[in-house]
Amino acid sequence: MALKAYNEIESAAYLAENGICMVKSRILTEGSAEEIAAAAAELGFPAVMKILSDDILHKTDAGCVVLNIRSEEEMAAAYEKIMANALAFRADARIQGVVVEQMIPSGLEALVGVSTDPQFGQVLMVGLGGVLVELLKAVSLRVIPVSRADAEEMLDETPLAQACKGLRGSVYNREEIIDILMKVSAMVEKDPAIREIDINPLMLYGDGRPATAVDAVVIREVEN
Repeated sequence: MALKAYNEIESAAYLAENGICMVKSRILTEGSAEEIAAAAAELGFPAVMKILSDDILHKTDAGCVVLNIRSEEEMAAAYEKIMANALAFRADARIQGVVVEQMIPSGLEALVGVSTDPQFGQVLMVGLGGVLVELLKAVSLRVIPVSRADAEEMLDETPLAQACKGLRGSVYNREEIIDILMKVSAMVEKDPAIREIDINPLMLYGDGRPATAVDAVVIREVEN
């Protein structure tokens, strides 16, 4: 057996199939006017573009991320820039294309994830996301499968619980976070080959918009 890390498009599709709301995206493989027009029509503006390559994991360091794109002309220029920077960063990089995704508004960033412990097996995690997960390490863990009571306890053990009561004038939906935890737990129960899931950031909103995953990685055990 071997571990397979799904790229962000594959990971997003997998999670969306299991009920997780993902930011909308598509892949450009040619950068043609027709391809760009289709992406613009589907996703709208502003948009984010970034390289899709198994060999370029730190996209920003490679100059392969462009934010706040607001027209088809800017999208075309960003495609050329990203491809050039990718090849300059690593000439032999395997490039699957350039991802275009909606640039959604900022919200409260949360993290939902799964890791595999050698002793306990798959473990579910929730906490603050973005850079705060490294800074504060404010996360809670439970062995999968989790019950609804487990999910509620996990939430209460993190600063997210206070945010759900009110933070800077916004009140976040507690039930929405618990529902996502239950879905991720059920996903692992259904597919025990999952070894890792990293949803970070999961953007939370206090105005009725659904929690939306911006970036995600899924790692599964597969046959060689």
